[in-house]
Amino acid sequence: MSKFELHSAVEMPAELWINNKILTTFMCTPLDLEELAIGHLLTRGIVKHLSDIDNIEIDLNKYQIYVTTSGTTSSKLYSVPEFVLSGTSSVDKFSDNIYDIPRIHSNISVKLSKIVEFADRLEKEAIIYNTTGGVHGAILVDMDKGNYFVREDIGRHCAVDKVIGAVAKEGLNFSNTFISTTGRISLDMLLKCAVVQIPIISSLKYPSDMGIKLANHYGISLVSRILSENPLIYTNDQNFIK
Repeated sequence: MSKFELHSAVEMPAELWINNKILTTFMCTPLDLEELAIGHLLTRGIVKHLSDIDNIEIDLNKYQIYVTTSGTTSSKLYSVPEFVLSGTSSVDKFSDNIYDIPRIHSNISVKLSKIVEFADRLEKEAIIYNTTGGVHGAILVDMDKGNYFVREDIGRHCAVDKVIGAVAKEGLNFSNTFISTTGRISLDMLLKCAVVQIPIISSLKYPSDMGIKLANHYGISLVSRILSENPLIYTNDQNFIK
C-alpha cells in the first residue's frame, strides 16, 4: 500500500461556545458535534438537564458549536483541577468539592457476560476504530429497553461525551445504564460518568489508581480487560449477577 492510500484518523479543533462565550476547544473527530456538546456540558456540570439547553447551532465551515441555555449555567466545573489539591503527590488528597457529586445508588443488576457481549459489539461496530486504529470508541447500554449507542472520537474523553450526549437526547435514565470504552479509565473519565450517575464502567484497558479510588467513593463498578479471558472487577461487584 502506498503512503497515499494509508488510512488515518481525522483530528480537527472544534470550538464550543455557550451563551456567546467560548468555553473550550476540542481536538476531536468532527462528527456528532451536537452530541459532543451536550455530553460535555452535562459531564462538566455546566447544565443539569437537557431541557436547560435552548438551542444548538453548528457551523461546519468553522467547526464551531454555539449553545444557548435557559437561565444561568453552573460555575462549578467538575474537572480534575477542581478535585485534586495542589502541592500534593498523594492520590488520597482530594478537595472538598469531590462531595458535591452525589454517590450512586443504583438497583442495576447485570451479568458480566452481558457487558462482555456489548463490549464485543463496540469493537465490531466502531467503524473508524477498525479502519484506522487511531480513535477511541464508547458504547452506552440502556438496560430498561436494551438500546445501545456507539460513538467514536480521536479523543477518549470526547468519545464518552458523545455517547452520553446521544443517550441524553433520547431522554434515558443513566442510572440503569452501563458504559464500555476502548480507553483507560483515569480520574477524569471516571468523573464524567459519576456526574451523570452511570453505575458501571468497563474498559478494554486498565484503570488508573485515582480512577479506582473515586469509583469506590461514588459506588461505581469498575471492570478492566473486559474482552480478555479474565476481566478484572476492581470495585462494587454487588451490581453483577453471579
